Amino acid sequence: MLEEIFEKTIRKHGLLEQKDKIILGVSGGPDSIFMLHQFCLLQKEYRLKLVCAHFNHSLRHEADEEESFVKETCNALGIKCVSEKKDVKKFFTGDSQEQTARTLRFDFFLRIAREFKTKKLALAHHKDDVVETTLMRIIRGAALKGLRGILPKSRFKELTVIRPAIAIRKKEILEWLTAQNIPYRTDKTNFEDKFFRNKVRLKLIPALEELNPNINNVIFNLSQLVSLDYEFISRYAREKYERLKKQKGRHYVKLDLKELKSQDAAIILNIVRLSIEELKGDTRKLEFRHIEEITDLLYNRPPFSIVDLPDLEVKKDEHWLIIKSLLF
Repeated sequence: MLEEIFEKTIRKHGLLEQKDKIILGVSGGPDSIFMLHQFCLLQKEYRLKLVCAHFNHSLRHEADEEESFVKETCNALGIKCVSEKKDVKKFFTGDSQEQTARTLRFDFFLRIAREFKTKKLALAHHKDDVVETTLMRIIRGAALKGLRGILPKSRFKELTVIRPAIAIRKKEILEWLTAQNIPYRTDKTNFEDKFFRNKVRLKLIPALEELNPNINNVIFNLSQLVSLDYEFISRYAREKYERLKKQKGRHYVKLDLKELKSQDAAIILNIVRLSIEELKGDTRKLEFRHIEEITDLLYNRPPFSIVDLPDLEVKKDEHWLIIKSLLF
């Protein structure tokens, strides 16, 4: 039963504690409506305080009706619902519209979490989402970190984000909702192949299923195994990074050059990524060719050589590798 898989995932990954206050991100689609009902089933057992958060992107004609539907559903279930409406197109400034919508939605979640004094957000990602995301990252280019797909538990600023439906297939969710006679809303744009994710879902995955009907489980299991490997490597690299980081300012990090060069190539890569994340907050715009340049700088170029990266400068002197942010 899906209820058992949902709760097993919660126990396996430690997603819930007694008396938790949780923000539920509910769009009105089948995945989030399924998640909402599962949390209602667990509410008494865990003594949960639930708040539904719905963000209206104003991107489709159905958006207002979906907002009303979510409010009515929550009212019938006795769950508090908070919503916000913003015209995403007005905030679109050159980044992808999808990323703009995501940024606005998570800003909304953060405000609601602060208002209700909670640090836990539940999202309705499922097994198919993990597979699609992993394939998308492979196509765009990903290292070990990207191949983890979507995690059952992650951090976003001060929020712990949990995904208790992560081990459940989309078709299983739809079957459960139909069997329980529970209504939901369907986003018709999910069936348009002009979006990258939709192309992966509608074209690539069916083609892969012809080669291996079990491809969904194969890719999902790959992401889980990669997660285990990455967590070990990441933890080890973090320990090395803290030891090698001899100096740190607001806009720079100085790493012990001799010790850095003595590390395995995989650890060097992760130490560099950690340095950049600490300075910028992310590693966006960092590509494999940039890593190759830094490696060449470490081993082949003379002291006081410099590598220019997007928003960054990496300098090698006689004793240090200095990574400097240019965003100030």
